[in-house]
Amino acid sequence: MQHLERYFKEHPVIASIRTEEELYQAIKSDVIAIVIMGGSILNLNSMVEVIKENDKLIFIHLDLVRGFARDVQAVRFLAINELCDGIISTKSKLVQEAIKQDLMGIQRLFLLDSDALKTGRNMVKSSKPSALEVLPGIAAPYLIERLEKDIKYPIIAGGLIRTKEEVKKLIEKGVLAVSTGKQDLWFK
Repeated sequence: MQHLERYFKEHPVIASIRTEEELYQAIKSDVIAIVIMGGSILNLNSMVEVIKENDKLIFIHLDLVRGFARDVQAVRFLAINELCDGIISTKSKLVQEAIKQDLMGIQRLFLLDSDALKTGRNMVKSSKPSALEVLPGIAAPYLIERLEKDIKYPIIAGGLIRTKEEVKKLIEKGVLAVSTGKQDLWFK
């Protein structure tokens, strides 16, 4: 993910989509990356095809796309069939498998309290992800301030981000990008 920093400097927003209708808005937007967070394995190929035709990075949230077992075989299937550039999951074993399969593995963390921070820190040490997605997004600066100096991963903030000003403030505090379903943020 570090190599993506130059792209996200121009527009640090990742489109999170759940439907094919949202997909068609995302491909018209200024984002360079799209996260598929809905649908099923039945429409995944067609969605991936559209994204590839529009030269955008594809991430699949394995915990949310219906029809995938949440095991390493799902990750291997995505890699073998070249259906994405990376996956997002709360499951460390899936993130680790993605990296083994030469995909980007993004560890999703729900930062709800100090116990979640401790659990997240341990999870990150074991999974060694390509990046972390922190929810709610407004908690991302809190995580950045408290991560040990030797744990350096790009941070993606997701959830509860409503305005371009909030995106700007998060980037200023060290966030790489923001993932959002809020379509007006998909455009510069």
